[in-house]
Amino acid sequence: MKKSLPPHNQGSIQQELLRALRYHRPLSLLAITAEYSTTPSLLAAGTKLNDIVRKHLRNTDVIAEESETRFYLLLPETPMEGGMVLANRLVRDLIQPGGLLKSLHIGISSIDEGVYRADDLISTAIISNMAARATERPIFSISAFRDKSLSLPTMVAVLLSLSAEDLEELSGFLERTRHEPEGIRKSASELSIKLGRKLKLDDDTQEIVRFWVLMHDLSRNTAPAPDPAETLPHLSRRKKAFHTSLMHYSPLAETSVKIDPKSKALIDIFQAVLQEIEAYHNPTEEIFDDILRKVLASCEDRGIDKQVLALVRKTTSSEWFSYPS
Repeated sequence: MKKSLPPHNQGSIQQELLRALRYHRPLSLLAITAEYSTTPSLLAAGTKLNDIVRKHLRNTDVIAEESETRFYLLLPETPMEGGMVLANRLVRDLIQPGGLLKSLHIGISSIDEGVYRADDLISTAIISNMAARATERPIFSISAFRDKSLSLPTMVAVLLSLSAEDLEELSGFLERTRHEPEGIRKSASELSIKLGRKLKLDDDTQEIVRFWVLMHDLSRNTAPAPDPAETLPHLSRRKKAFHTSLMHYSPLAETSVKIDPKSKALIDIFQAVLQEIEAYHNPTEEIFDDILRKVLASCEDRGIDKQVLALVRKTTSSEWFSYPS
């Protein structure tokens, strides 16, 4: 799915975002996809949908259309809660037995959720929309990735339904909302792949390590057990197997399944370093070196694999951190 709008619409989002930040005002963006009940005339159906949506909007709200089945609502002066209210009204009015739409999915993002850039607002709204479709929910907000409203197994399945690019986008957003050094998750995940190759880990295991580095705080943002109402996304047979493997490596995992000790050691070290560095938005090389020494000493005391420890000791600050001070 495209991560950008036509230039004039992207410009309007940027303009509203800057105004909202300058005056400390709320701003939300809804990414909406629809599947029509009938298909003879998508143009006519799209026009009718547009008319219904407009009845709910204020003069200041903006419809940024991309196609007959996908569009965006930019809502100035609207926090996440207000975006949810509007989304629920649209679902109530548009999803009816024998009505215009077969399905409606709305992804919501808002600057009060930590968005400070126009591309963040757009990409997180789109990712939330994709998550809504994956979980068969009509509405999904970006805050759901941080508020423990989904269980860990369901959230992992949602993330597996995203592309590698989407996963990195989401990881970068979560990184910025936690005030971690920008770019560290991506560079650390690339380093983990590099070390995984040296350890002769197979491709799937390298991807498991990369996933848990990109999403190192996922277990803190999710509920440990599924809610009965949760719907797991549909996954292919291969992705189902991969999902099971990912869950075995989870920090919350309680399993007797034998997993590769070197890959688990790599995940433990990387997650410990990323957790320590959260306290430093812009760490110096000296601070990072101190963190790495502290983590490695702790891991050595715990008896973590010596080959893994030796490889990590040889890494440099610039390999971990894209923009060292």
